[in-house]
Amino acid sequence: MAASPGQKIAVVAGGGSGIGQGCAIRLASAGCHVILVGRTMAKLEETAAQIESAGGSATTFPADVRDWDRLGELQAIVEGEGVDLLINSAGGQFYAHAEDLSRNGWQAVVETNLNGSFFLSRQLLPALRKRRGSIVHIVANLWQRGAAGMAHSGAARAGVVNLMRSLAIEWAADGIRVNAVSPGFTDTPALLGRYHPLVEKVPLGRMGSVDEVVDAILFMAHAEYITGEVLTIDGGLQLI
Repeated sequence: MAASPGQKIAVVAGGGSGIGQGCAIRLASAGCHVILVGRTMAKLEETAAQIESAGGSATTFPADVRDWDRLGELQAIVEGEGVDLLINSAGGQFYAHAEDLSRNGWQAVVETNLNGSFFLSRQLLPALRKRRGSIVHIVANLWQRGAAGMAHSGAARAGVVNLMRSLAIEWAADGIRVNAVSPGFTDTPALLGRYHPLVEKVPLGRMGSVDEVVDAILFMAHAEYITGEVLTIDGGLQLI
């Protein structure tokens, strides 16, 4: 790990693209050493190259957040220094009605979103405890209401929110804050095309940008008297 003495350390899961990549670049520009976690090494290397070309520092760590043992290897790397911030932007979903979902399809989404959130948080707990760090989970906004074709993803994200609140209580004595940001329609490649026509229902009349979501994430990361909360950033969509 290439962090300088005294430098803040941030782990960003899902740091190879979209919101996670935006977080990683912004954190590096603010002086953090960023550890990029994700399944696709090429994407992590691309993000690391952007960070380093701008004068920042980053380390790549290819891993599937469903892999408990691999995340334990990450903890072994960071345990000496500790971790100031964990951003969990790793996730995945696909559109399918419940009657068409297979066992494997259900498990893939639940394990990536819910199990992955717990595995990351639990395996990095000793490092977070060392620096009284902060955790921010990114949970797609569909957890707040029924979503046809997304029962697997909505259930998993709702589970992450409850997990976040429970960990916020359990780990408060260690000075660890645990929060979530819940984006609505955000202009990233991961947004399913079938949802683009629904943007007209957003009261503010547009999608959110990655930078706007990153603003919310970093606010929750650094707001020292907030824990166990979800900040919704969806242009007012949940109001209708």
